[in-house]
Amino acid sequence: MKTLADLPAICAAAGLPYDALWLPQLHKLAQRLATGQTRTNLVGDATEAGLLTHVCEALTVAAAALDVLGQPPARAIDVGAGAGLEALTLGIVWPRAQITALEPRKLRAAFIEETASALGLKNVRVIAKTLHSCELDGNVQLATARAVWPFPEWPEKARGLLTADGVVAVHAFGPASTLAERLVAPGWQVRTTRDVPGDKPYAVAIVQPR
Repeated sequence: MKTLADLPAICAAAGLPYDALWLPQLHKLAQRLATGQTRTNLVGDATEAGLLTHVCEALTVAAAALDVLGQPPARAIDVGAGAGLEALTLGIVWPRAQITALEPRKLRAAFIEETASALGLKNVRVIAKTLHSCELDGNVQLATARAVWPFPEWPEKARGLLTADGVVAVHAFGPASTLAERLVAPGWQVRTTRDVPGDKPYAVAIVQPR
């Protein structure tokens, strides 16, 4: 069973961003996840191996977004953030970006907020509302949502959040080589796809309004 100690090798093999400075925060995140899971059901697998899967998926989103944007986004949003593992990972990876975790379930929203504070992530903010119930300006360069809405419903919901050059991350069951064919919708173009490293064939696509 792999752990966070395997992350450097995984990132090197998959061409994902990695910095050794991230590991202390990721280990602290692992500790808080294990503790938080005893109070409420945050994720299906709260082990370090389970967290590693989420971290790899978030790093795949980061790499794919960089492929298209050319630089980290100034603002990103994770809609239906759950336990916030993707938002928190992006907050670690992009310390100068403002990351918004949108999560209506109070206990999960509280976990994200408390964990961001414990990790010193002043760039992560939490909004404990649904996308439908809150008014957000169209000022994000990256919008992501995992296991919330199917394609193309999710990009259409995200469209109003985006800047003129903004992009949407789509999480899908892979492989990435088939995503461009499967993610076809009027008004959208697939800009890039990447496989998520791991035992299951998950993939990430970055789509953008035409």
